[in-house]
Amino acid sequence: MSKIGIQEEAGPREEFRAKLRADLLTAYAEDASCPPPEPAETIAPTAGQADIVRGRPRRSRRCRRAGRAGGRSRGHRRVAVFSQLTAVGVAFTLTVTGLVAYRAVPGDTLYPLKRAAESTMVGLSTDERERAQRKLRTAEERAAEVARLLGTPGRVDLVEKTIRDMDRATRSAVCELGRVKRKDTKEEEEPTLRRFAEKQHQVVDPMLQKMDAQTQRQASGYLDYIDGLAAPETTSATTGD
Repeated sequence: MSKIGIQEEAGPREEFRAKLRADLLTAYAEDASCPPPEPAETIAPTAGQADIVRGRPRRSRRCRRAGRAGGRSRGHRRVAVFSQLTAVGVAFTLTVTGLVAYRAVPGDTLYPLKRAAESTMVGLSTDERERAQRKLRTAEERAAEVARLLGTPGRVDLVEKTIRDMDRATRSAVCELGRVKRKDTKEEEEPTLRRFAEKQHQVVDPMLQKMDAQTQRQASGYLDYIDGLAAPETTSATTGD
């Protein structure tokens, strides 16, 4: 190495170094003059675009609102139909029960319901005359029940109590009529009681021969009582029959 020595001309020439320096400065200046690229803004896809990307058609807001309203309407319609069916079923059940109870006699399961309905109707009367008429109809119903009881085996023992109820309803109706103070009512009272006595005789008279001695005395005493309520001419005609 010592023999070789130092060669002054070793290394790149001065022209090459100058040109390289100029190129580097030029490239640096160009890089400094261009701003760095901004990062791309991430934009979230809309609901419609997301549905399209997933392969589902996007429904408009009006369609979605109409769909929700339609669902609520269908639910309300189902509830309304169910309520109507329930009301019809209850009305039908009450109607059938009322018809069966109307034909009930003492000893039947629905007979207390029948008596309760009669008491309710009497209580809903608007005046004494209407209340008296309803009580007379109650007495007529008791007479019809006595006739059915006499033809029903095993219930003859209920006849005596039913006759007592008939007598009690009749006396209560007569008291109601007695409390009415209007003049025209007094004129109509006797025909009302006369028609009532005739109807009761038509129902009770044929039953006397089917009763035992004690029940006959009870029924005959009742007939004597209603005969005393009718007009004298009607009473004598009925007694003569």
